[in-house]
Amino acid sequence: MDERGVPASELQSELGAIRIANEVVAIIAGLAATEIPGIAGMSGGIVGGIAEMLGRKNLAKGVKVEVGEKETAVDLYVIVDYGIRIPDVAAQVQAN
Repeated sequence: MDERGVPASELQSELGAIRIANEVVAIIAGLAATEIPGIAGMSGGIVGGIAEMLGRKNLAKGVKVEVGEKETAVDLYVIVDYGIRIPDVAAQVQAN
């Protein structure tokens, strides 16, 4: 966590430290997923839906980030267009 209490991962080197907030990783992953043809949107659940109705757009909607000691896990909850093969879209999302 950083000084504001925001979950973040930190990289150390001789030149200093770099902190990347988990929400930044979530936003980048969400944007990368929505670039894929066949992805209709991200599923943020009921809380995300209410926030969107109130006019707030959450770019990290449908993304869960967990940072471990040596790895990061990113879970994406996507809505796929009708008629699209889910395994094909999933492979494209993973590659992107």
